[in-house]
Amino acid sequence: IAVGALRYFMLKFTRNSIIAFDLSEALSFEGETGPYVQYAAVRARNILRTLIGRGLALPDFTSALDADSMARQLASEDCWQLLLAASRADLAIQRAVVSGEPSHVARYAFQLAQAFNTFYHDYRVLDEQDEEKRTFLLWMTDYFRAQLERTLGVLGIALPEYM
Repeated sequence: IAVGALRYFMLKFTRNSIIAFDLSEALSFEGETGPYVQYAAVRARNILRTLIGRGLALPDFTSALDADSMARQLASEDCWQLLLAASRADLAIQRAVVSGEPSHVARYAFQLAQAFNTFYHDYRVLDEQDEEKRTFLLWMTDYFRAQLERTLGVLGIALPEYM
């Protein structure tokens, strides 16, 4: 966690920024920090791990969510915004490569973590009674997890199993 915190702290600034390093700020779990972003990804993993711990399997999303189901679920503005946010990983990575500024990826990772934390507080993924909605929420959780793990990987930040 500490290495990821330090790496994130350094990468969130643009090349021309003057940095006043503050260890306590870098290690904080609040605000634009590596641990905050790591925790969001670990939280998503834990939702999926808890599902399996209950003796349930992750659904086959391709067969469980057809176009009509997705349209019904994406009618929710919150879910639509999270999906849009999670879908912008390639754009953030491309922008970072073109500009030579990894801060674009770091900023994107933080914004995605914020979006997921809002989603997490708004929806009880594992306790959802409606099967279609629960499957959709699990898909959103898994998609978010994959995108955030990918962006953290681009930044060279390892993701701990537990936090």
